[in-house]
Amino acid sequence: MKWNRFRWQDLGSQLLFATNIFVLVLLVAGTKIVVPGWLQVFGRMHPLFLHFPIVLLLLGGLLLFIQLREPEAHKWKTHFTSALLLAAALSTALTVIMGLLLSREEGYTADGHVQWHKWGGVAVLWAASALYWLRASAKPWLPKAGAVLTTILLLITGHFGADITHGNNYVLAPVTPPPAGVPLDKAIVYDHLIKPILQEKCMNCHNTGKAKGGLSMDLPQQLMSGGKSGKLFIPGNPAASLLMERIHLPQEDKKHMPPVGKPPLTAEETALLYYWIKEGADFKKMVAALPAHDSLRLLAAARLQPVEAKEAAYDFSPANEKLVQQLNNNYRVVYPLALHAAPLIANWYNKDKFNIASVRELLPVKEQLIEMHLQKMPVHDADLEVLAQFKQLRVLNLSFTNITGQTLNVLAKLPYLQSLSLSGTPVTLQQLMQLKSAPALKELYVWNTGLSSADIQQAQKTFPQATVVKGFSNDNGEELKLNQPLLLNTVAVFRNSMQLILKHPVKGVEIRYTTDGSTPDSVHSPVFKDSLLLTNNTIVRAIACKQGWYASDPIQFAFSKTTYVPDSILLLNPPEGAYGGNGPSTLTDGQKGGMDYNNGKWLGYTKNRMEALLQFREPVPLKSVTIGALRNTGSYIFPPQQVELWGGADPQHLRLLKKVTPAAAKKDDPVTAMDIDCTFPLAHISCMKIVMTPVTLPAWHPGKGKHAWVFVDELLFN
Repeated sequence: MKWNRFRWQDLGSQLLFATNIFVLVLLVAGTKIVVPGWLQVFGRMHPLFLHFPIVLLLLGGLLLFIQLREPEAHKWKTHFTSALLLAAALSTALTVIMGLLLSREEGYTADGHVQWHKWGGVAVLWAASALYWLRASAKPWLPKAGAVLTTILLLITGHFGADITHGNNYVLAPVTPPPAGVPLDKAIVYDHLIKPILQEKCMNCHNTGKAKGGLSMDLPQQLMSGGKSGKLFIPGNPAASLLMERIHLPQEDKKHMPPVGKPPLTAEETALLYYWIKEGADFKKMVAALPAHDSLRLLAAARLQPVEAKEAAYDFSPANEKLVQQLNNNYRVVYPLALHAAPLIANWYNKDKFNIASVRELLPVKEQLIEMHLQKMPVHDADLEVLAQFKQLRVLNLSFTNITGQTLNVLAKLPYLQSLSLSGTPVTLQQLMQLKSAPALKELYVWNTGLSSADIQQAQKTFPQATVVKGFSNDNGEELKLNQPLLLNTVAVFRNSMQLILKHPVKGVEIRYTTDGSTPDSVHSPVFKDSLLLTNNTIVRAIACKQGWYASDPIQFAFSKTTYVPDSILLLNPPEGAYGGNGPSTLTDGQKGGMDYNNGKWLGYTKNRMEALLQFREPVPLKSVTIGALRNTGSYIFPPQQVELWGGADPQHLRLLKKVTPAAAKKDDPVTAMDIDCTFPLAHISCMKIVMTPVTLPAWHPGKGKHAWVFVDELLFN
């Protein structure tokens, strides 16, 4: 076989020199050169093209080390290697140019891994060019050394590239020793719980080198600053926080985080972020500073404690992972005690959605479930029979539930129960005695119960093997601030009248209130007795007062009257995404949605109009309809563009009663649960159709031009 030198090799060599000069121009010019749109498309092909020159460089470098005895074959190999190295160097130059163009796009900064990856790519180009030009050097070791150097530069550059796309230390993570475990009493909530989640699931796109959307999460101050879409979170208000909104968006939504193809957050990780924000998003708070039964502390204990220490006493096999995932929903989280651990923990979060059936649903994992946290859920005495079926329970939290203590004997049959919390319930000493036969009981929480100080002392004698926790005792007379009164009513909408019931967990507290919109005080405002009769729309503001304590912050409750309730509701367009509430009954179930659009009390629409057909068995005289809506512009939720009310005797004979155009949302409007009032001349209605049309997002909004969401919760007919 005979090889001839072709002119294209000379042209290729000249082109390689020219591309090196062009790369130098791009490096020196920095951001002074404006890149047109069509070149941006070329730059974005960098991740697709970069593997091609890598293969050519490695193959060409390998051929330099291969010697063939046959002269003709050796000559053929030499020419083939030259062509291969030229193609490798030219494709490397093309890849580097693509990368330099891509690095100019928004979200990539001039420091961090991007800068190292950029200069690494340029170094690979220079090494590949030198390798081609020195391929026939009189010193055979020179091209071989160049091949080794090029391979090393490829590995280093690829490492920094992987860090940009997959997060820090992606390549070396499997061989990097894990950090030593942190004792719970020395752990910091952000450093040891929140930051690892962000590093694993978020920082591959939101770091100092690659800040997509202008958001970097490397430092606390960067987290607080947020990105182009605004603040990442509002301390104390996860429902209105952009971070939680993006996590809970439908998977197919472009703004869902993490994006499709990236590892999603687990239910436990989502709960950690939620409670961290809810408790103020403190970057310095110690886990040990959290209350013993605080949800964030319980999650922290489960995550930080070493698996070996936890599993020492557990001899059961783990539950099916898919089954555990299926048991998670918006109101209940089931998660392992630690990564890959068999024991499971269950938490409930929404008392309005709770019933004992949600506990029965966990019976398939009863052999793995060791902790249940049911605090503040409406658990009743009869429900303890269901709880007693979970024989592996070690921790059971029934604080501030509806149990009275009459059936505590069934819990004494749990063979491993070590910690039981009955705080905030009316249990008596006599009822507590039913637990004497509990074989493993070590902790019993009874503060704010029906037990006197003498009862608690007697209980401690009765349970010598357990610690009876009575809670805070202000023996030194230090003045502390009371927490706010608690509302016991489960609905915010009533028909004819309603008995308002407020309570406070601290004994001897006096609740004072106002209904005229003024701020209550501890001297002149009326004292709340057992209940308060409401007969009209009312806003109640209340504070808790007690001698020797600072009064609580005021709390406000809004109650609405509806004279009529439709006998049937048909949603002509189904709700969209995950915002289906409880179907049509969401509109008349007496539950106000509040400002948390993820709580299952809202119906959401974006691509379609909200259209509901309501019917009454008998004609009703109506003069107004009030529609509950939500405004949260940061979460793409706007008041409707228009509301139409149609009424008549039947669906075929409807006339327009009212057309309302709510005020347009403004850029800095706060998150608000609002009422849209529609009044019209008195009409006797048997059938009504309500239509709400979503707006198009305005020019000032990041999603300009798209459809906004319309959220609706409760309809009032008067």
